Order: sequence, then C-alpha cells, then structure tokens
Amino acid sequence: MTSAASTTVASPSVLAIDIGTTGVKVAIVDPAGAVMAGTGEVLTMIFVPGGGVEQDPNEWWAAIGRCSRRAIEASGLHSADIGLIAVTSQYSSTVPVAADGTPTGNALIWMDQRGRRHNPALQPDRTERWIEVHGFVPSGNDDIGHVAFVRAECPEVYAATAAFVEPMDAIAGRLTGHVTATQGTMFPMLAVDNRIWGATEYSDELLGMSMMERSKLPTLVPMGAARGTVTAAAAAHLGVNDAAIVTGATIDSITSAMGTGAVDATSCGLIIGTTSVMVTHLDSKRHDMEHGLTTAPSSLPGQYFLLAENGVGGKALDVFVNNIVYPDDGLGVPAPTDAYERVLAAAAAVPPGSNGLMFLPWLVGSMAPGYRRRNRGGFVNVGLNTTRLDMARAVVEGVALNAAWLLPHFSALAGHEYTEVSLGGGGAGSALWGQTLADCFGVPVRRLANSRTTNAHGAALLALIEHDAIALGDVRALLATEQLHEPDPEAHRLYRRLCTSFIDFHDRAAPFYDALNSPEKQRP
Repeated sequence: MTSAASTTVASPSVLAIDIGTTGVKVAIVDPAGAVMAGTGEVLTMIFVPGGGVEQDPNEWWAAIGRCSRRAIEASGLHSADIGLIAVTSQYSSTVPVAADGTPTGNALIWMDQRGRRHNPALQPDRTERWIEVHGFVPSGNDDIGHVAFVRAECPEVYAATAAFVEPMDAIAGRLTGHVTATQGTMFPMLAVDNRIWGATEYSDELLGMSMMERSKLPTLVPMGAARGTVTAAAAAHLGVNDAAIVTGATIDSITSAMGTGAVDATSCGLIIGTTSVMVTHLDSKRHDMEHGLTTAPSSLPGQYFLLAENGVGGKALDVFVNNIVYPDDGLGVPAPTDAYERVLAAAAAVPPGSNGLMFLPWLVGSMAPGYRRRNRGGFVNVGLNTTRLDMARAVVEGVALNAAWLLPHFSALAGHEYTEVSLGGGGAGSALWGQTLADCFGVPVRRLANSRTTNAHGAALLALIEHDAIALGDVRALLATEQLHEPDPEAHRLYRRLCTSFIDFHDRAAPFYDALNSPEKQRP
C-alpha cells in the first residue's frame, strides 16, 4: 500500500505507543526500523471490591503525552519528523468511550472478574459453536462480561458510551477524533466470525449469543488500514507533526511477534512483561482449547497469531520485590532505586534448583497450558534454611518452568519443532532469566536488545511495513541481539525433573484451589 504519511515528511519516523497492564512505553523508531529512543511510566491499577481491577484511561493519555515528548527529545528529532503513530496494547480490557474517543468511565482490565455474575454467554451447550466460528469461548473475564457488568451495575456509564473498545482502539480514537476497530482488535469482544481473515462486519449469530448491542460497538475497518490523521489537539499533546498518520492499531501479541521476529511459524518469540506470552504466526485458524491455545487474526495479510498467554511473568518478580523484599508496610526498609538489579544479582548467586524451593507463578490463575483459573501462586517446599535469596531465584525459575511447560504444546499446534526462542520484554533485560529459560527449554534463547521497547518496536515495524518503508523479510535483521544463551546440559536435566513436579503439583492441587477460590467460598 502507499503511505499516506509520505506526503507529510520525506522519510517519516514512527512514534510507537505501547499500553501494558502496568505501564506505558513510547519509542521513536527511524524510517529504517531502528529504535532511536524509548521511555515509559508506571500506571496505577485500581482494585475494587468483588474482584474488580480498573485503570483510568485519562491517566494513560497524560502518561502518553509526557512520554512522547521525552522520547522525541531524547531521539534528537523534531515534531515535524514524526510522520506515523503506531499504537499497541494489552487486550481483553474494555474501555467505554464517547464518539470522539474520550473515556466515559474507567477501563475494566483483563483481571477484572465482576462480569462473571452478569455474563449472558456462559452456556456450555454452545462451546463448540463459539470455537468453530470465533476461536475462543466466553469466560466472564472477557469483554462480553465487562460490558454486561457495566450494563447491569453502571447504567449511567452504559448510557453515555458510544462504543466499548479495547485500549489500543480507545487511544487511536482519541488521537484521530473518531472510533474504529478491526477484526483483530475486536477478538476479545467475541463478535466477529474469524473463519475468514479480513472480515469487516460483525456476526449476527455471535452478537445474539452474547446479547451484545451492535449500536455499542465501533465501526470495523480493514486490518492494516490507517485509522486517520491525528487531530490538532492530539498532535499538540504528543508534540508531533499535526499531519501525522495514525496507523493500524494492534493487539500487543501481534507486535510482540513482530518485535521478536516471529513473523511465521518457523520462529518462536517469548515476551516477559507483566505477563509471559509465547508468540508466532500461522497461515490458518487453529485451536487447542484443552491447553488454552487458539489463534486470532493478525494484521499480517492472511495470517493468524498463535494466542499463548502463559500467565504472570515479570509481575511475579515485581510482587516479590515490593511485597516481600522491600514492602512499604512499616516492616521493611525503603526500596533502593536499583531494587530489581539487587534482587536479580542475589538470585544469580543461588545454584539452579533454588536449594529445593519452588515458586508457583499462578498469581491470577493458571493460563496456557494448564488453564486452571482458580489455581494460585506461592512458594512450596520451604524449609528451615530457606532464604530470600532462594526465593528470588525460585521466582525466576517458576516463570521459566511455566514457559517450558507451554513450549511443547505451542510447538504441536504450530506444527514446528523450535530449536531457538527469541526473548523480548522487560524480562529480556536479565541475563539470569535468559539463561534459565535456555536451561529449562533445552534450546538456545536469543535475548534481544532494547528489551523494554519490544512491543513498541514491533508496532513501529508493522507501521513501516504497512506504509511500504520496509519489507516483512527485513524484520529479523532489524532486531539486535544482546546475548545468545546456550543451554547447560546438567541444568537442563535438573529442570526437566523439576518441570514434571511443577506440573504434578499444579494438577494435584487444583481441587484445593477450587474449594478455596470458588465464588461460593468467597462470600461472607
């Protein structure tokens, strides 16, 4: 396709925005696909009684503006040099917006469980039909449940809302002044027939099963199509060219795949951010619902990305650092500025196996491949000699073991045996995590540079491809490697044994977690 931005600046640079669960990141990428600068801010999660977890989209917007200006300044560019704006985000998070993209209420993020008590789509007899037509099954934690909750318990927000959208579409709408979405970004709304790639209409059948109002959904545009020109107010907010083009916004699993080079089934990427996500691209719609795996339409023409949400990743380390090592509760010491570096250095001094300690990373439930949403995390096999250093190492190992459990199921659905995994996201900043993953997988792990801007970089690369500045075949060559980690045979043998125990504990403990965490047990 021809770039609409090419008339704005001769060689447009990209401002890429990544809205994660716990933070906003912004990167500046040059026309050749290289990262010039990046910055970010932490976002607030609002925990609400009854299982609610929200965020304020106005906080997203303010943080994006500050980060954009800092990143542009750090890159040495000027506002006129920014010709493209790319947006990617977390998903299964629902944002109520007005027609111009401004929020009418808080976003209900993917952890919010309140929709289960109102979700009209939880009908076991329709499971196979959901999978056949869409590729996923309503859970209550999805957008259907979120919208049902707002409709039932926040009627004033529901009435004021022009459309319920995902975060990337909310930001793209606020940037352009009009709200649109694609088949790909609306995947969590379970409203589009995904048997054919490129659909631009909602499915009457799926809307009927979910009892979703068509009038509360955004207009669908083709995947890969630009969303429009940035408004003057948005351009001033970001400090960019007032003729910059907002490109096709995307789900962050797609940009994770782009940012790790997993552009076809021969390559596997792993992102350790707040969560751990394994990614690749396939040429057809497939699923393995027993292990929580399915595919969703990608922005790459005719392609589907393999949806493999492994569960909590870097957030496990965050919880350990802030709740156990440096808690702000009057019982600990204040966290130093290098708290994470200290904890990871301490963990590296502990031998593989964490002196017998194991960490279970299912802090918000087990996702792929175990998919037991009532399971929870913790340390097991604690002894009299267990130390916080052992715990630090066990946290890293627990996340890695969970990914190692996923890899064979992921490979089977992809139809490819992987001999290397590319690692991106904040976790890729840790050599210990890179080596531990290689030892758990038993294959080399390529730890990428620019780890904190993996998704933003992927979004920018996709924007440059959509505007004919680079080719899809260029992507892997544009990803710099920080370090290639070769597996240690002895450590791999140890982790294979531990992974067996890890899976066994997950399955045997499920009845205990079901009893403890069922809605009935949580009532007063």
